Amino acid sequence: MPKLSHRLTILREQKGWTKAETARRLGLNAVSTYGNWEYGIREPDIEMLRHISMLFDVSVDYLIGQKNDSDYKPSEIEKHPDIAKTLEQIRQDLRFEENMRLDAKPIRPEVVKFIDDTIIFLLNQAQSLNTELRKGN
Repeated sequence: MPKLSHRLTILREQKGWTKAETARRLGLNAVSTYGNWEYGIREPDIEMLRHISMLFDVSVDYLIGQKNDSDYKPSEIEKHPDIAKTLEQIRQDLRFEENMRLDAKPIRPEVVKFIDDTIIFLLNQAQSLNTELRKGN
């Protein structure tokens, strides 16, 4: 996978993320793990490649150099959008994006926590209600 390390670097830089931020978004405990992938010292396993492809919205084939275009977007092939995934993406953005704003003003950490807690509450309530309603039909 000679192109993997180069493509990881390009994709991360296009997002404007640091290696540390990318590692956090991938759920890695050590930034060095991700750094080693970019340096070409080590390579992620297949499950992590899938996770990376979803994070950057490119195919695994593109990551490993089997395709030269990154036009393929896993997010666009999903035929049944899942609101839970959308809300989780919002939660990730709240946690990891710097300089978040609310009505064009900097958002305070307490407000970020409030929004995150509210999303979790709403999602749990919606899942419970959806389950109950499906049992009734």
